[in-house]
Amino acid sequence: MKKLLAQFILFSSLSTIAYTDNLKFNTTNYKLDLDNVIFHSPKDELLLTEIIDILEKKHFIKRPYRDLRLNSLQLFIERLDPSNSIFLEEEINNSVNIMTDTVSMHEAINSSDHLTGIVKKDLEMAYQLFHIYKTRYLDRYTVQTNFLGGLDENNILSSKQILRDRSEAKRPSNKLSLEDLWKNLVINDVIQLVLSGNNLAEAKEKLLKRINNQLNFFKQTGAEDIFNIYANSVTGSYGPHTNYMSPRSTEDFDMKMSLSLEGIGALLSSDGMYTSILSLIAGGPAEKGDSLKPNDKIIGVAQENESQMTDVVGWRIDDVVKLIRGPKGSRVRLEVIPGTSLDDSNTTEIEIVRNIVKLEDQAAEKEIISISRPSGQYKIGVIALPAFYFDYEAYQKRDANYRSSSKDVKKLLQELKREDVDGLIIDLRNNGGGSLYEANALAHLLIGRGTTVQIKNSDGNISSLGEAWGHQFFDAPLAVLVNKFSASASEILAGVVQDYNRGIIVGTETFGKGTVQRVDPLSIGQIKVTESKFYRVSGSSTQNQGVLPDINLPSAIDLEEFGEDKLPNALVHDNIPAINFRNFGSTDFMTEDLRILNNKRVSSSPFYKNLKRKKTWRGEQSNNWLDLNIDKRSKQKKKAEEELLSIENSLRSELGLTIYLSYQDFLEREDDPDTLNIDKKEVEETANIIIDMLEILNRPLVASLKTG
Repeated sequence: MKKLLAQFILFSSLSTIAYTDNLKFNTTNYKLDLDNVIFHSPKDELLLTEIIDILEKKHFIKRPYRDLRLNSLQLFIERLDPSNSIFLEEEINNSVNIMTDTVSMHEAINSSDHLTGIVKKDLEMAYQLFHIYKTRYLDRYTVQTNFLGGLDENNILSSKQILRDRSEAKRPSNKLSLEDLWKNLVINDVIQLVLSGNNLAEAKEKLLKRINNQLNFFKQTGAEDIFNIYANSVTGSYGPHTNYMSPRSTEDFDMKMSLSLEGIGALLSSDGMYTSILSLIAGGPAEKGDSLKPNDKIIGVAQENESQMTDVVGWRIDDVVKLIRGPKGSRVRLEVIPGTSLDDSNTTEIEIVRNIVKLEDQAAEKEIISISRPSGQYKIGVIALPAFYFDYEAYQKRDANYRSSSKDVKKLLQELKREDVDGLIIDLRNNGGGSLYEANALAHLLIGRGTTVQIKNSDGNISSLGEAWGHQFFDAPLAVLVNKFSASASEILAGVVQDYNRGIIVGTETFGKGTVQRVDPLSIGQIKVTESKFYRVSGSSTQNQGVLPDINLPSAIDLEEFGEDKLPNALVHDNIPAINFRNFGSTDFMTEDLRILNNKRVSSSPFYKNLKRKKTWRGEQSNNWLDLNIDKRSKQKKKAEEELLSIENSLRSELGLTIYLSYQDFLEREDDPDTLNIDKKEVEETANIIIDMLEILNRPLVASLKTG
């Protein structure tokens, strides 16, 4: 499945058009209304040339644009039409052939004049493709609204099927096939709305309103949109973290970096139809509320004084953002399709109180877990670190009380030492990174002196970050807890602990983001460019591969769905020479014993056995074909709900908890008790792993005492 993510960009919302006689598309049946055509401007050519010049000189891979033009075109097409439901196969083949011919014609020329000429032709290609897109979009609107007007019960009792995910589907070969697909999409949407609790008339009315809203937003798109999409297709061909930011996107980026955004504290993405939760900002209202999750789809938004939801399916993402943002203290209601839903007919409503995300909201926190074993009572300290934060502004002002993650963690470690904990867990789950220098400083609290990371820049030069001298501030047994959403600086810290053999890494493989970006100003907007890569002291890049845990814990999510390696054009994993570093020898001799003890607990745990059963069941539900028959879909949904309810209740029954009487009771449940909280279970199991470490370390002593 392709995952084309864009923060605050909606790929299907475009407005400007250009036409040139140099491009020979088969546009039979499509009339070109020259009165409504907008040509790309010379300033667009200059700006794109400026962007490409920076990419060729400063990006880590330093590849010439001419080598990536076809890739850029394919990204542009995918972003316009991610579901392969607009363009015909012949049109895409024609555009690829035209660009291939242009590459062959000019491949030996490297002058700046040549680049300007190529940029002009490529923009002409993009605008011509959009003209076809716009014409086809309006055709689809007409076909779908006419069909919807006459739709009756017979249409939703069809024997047809439709693909659930069309991102890899073959494009229709002719207009009749395309129109048939458009009608089937309408039938599927109506069925989903009926399954969500609407009668047929209500479903038709809601869908018509949704289609009309989408058309209105399509008509409102600005002249810069198509340039933004193509420019980001060019940058995206260099890698997923390289972006062109228009002045409007720059404003969003600056607010994110300063954490001054008033709203719910979430980063959004769009696939052209649904606006989804990409990630939650640590310490933000959504993250604190614990109801909204990554991968949830937002389909409706309402303010606190509004009784009805505004349907936002198919909206521009920046317009969805405007609805969600608001002043501190105000409330917003979201209708979402949970990322774990059985299908898009399962929705839930979430209310969030907006607030400003402040630095202190991301601060590290500690707790102490007490666990009894036959060998004694143990106290394990836990420090949860949601981000590697650093108040640079206060630091510049020479404020001695400036906040930073390393300073806060050091203070918490002092407190834990005074409370005489037996070991320490550093919880980096969902920590997407932050300041590299903070990760370095925090690592030195655990290892003392030594290199923490190697950095290779686009010129091939390798430098290292670390301290030649230092004091190990905390030396008790250590475990670092990670998951698939631990990224960047989190992977640096986890890699240091693992390479130095200072502690155990527990959880799942991490995200695999091993690159560094810089932001450069442009004549219009900014560009974020990948300029360097991270490497561990062992020489292994964290890129794509991430950090592999010493001890795996079962995960509730499908790890194959997420990660750097799932992003288009992600840079490859590679290695550079290792450097000399200290080996603490703290864990390597006991890792296999720790795995055995962990496996015994996990395999006998009702919670983890139920988690495995649920993941197996979800895997069995994965069918990429949807019946366009309301009776079949209703039976399938009821059967799936009954099976999932049975799985949930089997665990509750085994734990002596009250079972849910219906699937609706399960959906409307309050937060699960601690016994069913996977986050707490993972911390608890990691604490037990540290106790295993302590008991293994004490075995020789115990044996000698018995002998004596």
